[in-house]
Amino acid sequence: MELKEIKCESCGHVNPPGTQLCQSCGKMINSDYDKNKIKDLMRYDGSAVRSKTKSKSIFDKIWIFFTSIKVGVSIILAIAIAASIGTIFPQEYFIPLGVDPAEYYQENYGTLGYLYYSLGFHNLYSSWWFLILNGMLALSIIAASIDRGVPLFKSLSKQRVKKHDSFFRRQRLFLNTDRPDDTGRLIDAFSKKRYKVRQEGDNYLLEKGRLSRYGPYINHTGLIILLFGSMLRFFPGMYVDEIVHIPEGETEELPTTEGQYYVKNEAFSLDTYDEDAGEVFNEALSSNTMLISNYQTDITFYENNSADIVGSSPDLEAVDEYSIRVNHPYRFGNYELYQSSYDNSQLKSMTFRLEDADGNTVGDNFTVNLGDPESSYDIAEGVSVNMRAYSPDFLEIDDNGTLVSATPVPRNPAFVFEVDDGEESELSLLQIMNSTDITEDNDYSIRFVEAEEHIATVLTLKKDLTIPFIATGFIIFLIGLFTGSYINHRRIWIKADDNLTLAAHTNKNYFGMKREINEILESNGLGAVNDKLDDADKDKNKE
Repeated sequence: MELKEIKCESCGHVNPPGTQLCQSCGKMINSDYDKNKIKDLMRYDGSAVRSKTKSKSIFDKIWIFFTSIKVGVSIILAIAIAASIGTIFPQEYFIPLGVDPAEYYQENYGTLGYLYYSLGFHNLYSSWWFLILNGMLALSIIAASIDRGVPLFKSLSKQRVKKHDSFFRRQRLFLNTDRPDDTGRLIDAFSKKRYKVRQEGDNYLLEKGRLSRYGPYINHTGLIILLFGSMLRFFPGMYVDEIVHIPEGETEELPTTEGQYYVKNEAFSLDTYDEDAGEVFNEALSSNTMLISNYQTDITFYENNSADIVGSSPDLEAVDEYSIRVNHPYRFGNYELYQSSYDNSQLKSMTFRLEDADGNTVGDNFTVNLGDPESSYDIAEGVSVNMRAYSPDFLEIDDNGTLVSATPVPRNPAFVFEVDDGEESELSLLQIMNSTDITEDNDYSIRFVEAEEHIATVLTLKKDLTIPFIATGFIIFLIGLFTGSYINHRRIWIKADDNLTLAAHTNKNYFGMKREINEILESNGLGAVNDKLDDADKDKNKE
């Protein structure tokens, strides 16, 4: 059923459907409203609030759903619960690099870990359902703000000075007394209290602190901007948080820069505290653990001049040199390159020696470059060591006798060496801390001498274009919080005809407003205002 406009019988003003108090004179024109939904007619000045009017269309039902405070609070609770569950196990960002997330969560946390991964909690803030919850919250805030804020703004910006007698009697603070000789003196006293005065004949409207009524909507605006800024992080190019792994001496392309920027790890240094570091470090130093004072990566920053040419080789031009330290990132454009950690699990080279059956060293030691091993090494005249197989990160030997590598990174190398002295050849499998003869009755053995680590720096590339949105939203939210909490919207209506009739309304702190009004009334020789709440309490006490 379509709702009709309501014409006020007192002043003739035509009001929108669902209005309770006439927008012109304030008379009650519609008592047919849901009193369970609307407790205080003056909250929106009796204006028609769409979600609180009776309508049965599909759009209205959807609108009522999203404008409901209960729905909004439920969505916030759902987001809070999801965020708390997301802290039970580490997010995918914090698990070891290169591992399969599904296997990691199940192996380390069992069935709960499997469910945690399957439901998307491992990447909580980018999961589709979490984004939908945030979108629903934003929609709820926007709908509630429009539903209540627009009617309130219209009502306050177009409020009339002259009000119906019933409007005066309906207010909590009310006074009807003899008219003073000098009404202007009374009005001036209110003006000195920073009330803005409007007059129509013998009718006055005194108002201050209207901004307080918009505090919640300023809050909502800030929250919407905050949510918008947070969701922008999932748009390409707006937010970057990537790990960059660069072995010492090597050059790597920076991710998300589309091949435009490269960084070379010239040198990585790690400094530790010594015994003279001070008393504060004595306990740590006495525990024989390494106490690191500084990580530092000396880099050369390159720009690729051929980045725009598809399929071309990088044409790198050195742009800058810099030493990246913890909390001292290298900045370029909208990016920041932070020192995050280091990786010394890789091996650069391994040195071996050849021994005969009596344990005597044969010839010279030989060094295997694990990144690019040679196929043969001359040890002595007529004696050579040939590499028949190599696994940089040994996992197992398959059914065909092939060395299987877990990763291409040299962390746990294994070799099949062939020793050839011109008469016969011998095969042996060599692993770290282990050597196994493949052929029987070998006359030679290969012994490990030393290894050189290939230290890699771990940098974090960050870019965040959402910070201005989030900061702006947070500041606006604080402004709304202050406005709504510490400013009171106070209005006083005065009719000075045969008698003086005064009514007052505030959105909070009636006690303070009553005291302020009574001080002015007493200074003008008038009585105190009646507080309906006090009168009701007195009646209850009598009973």
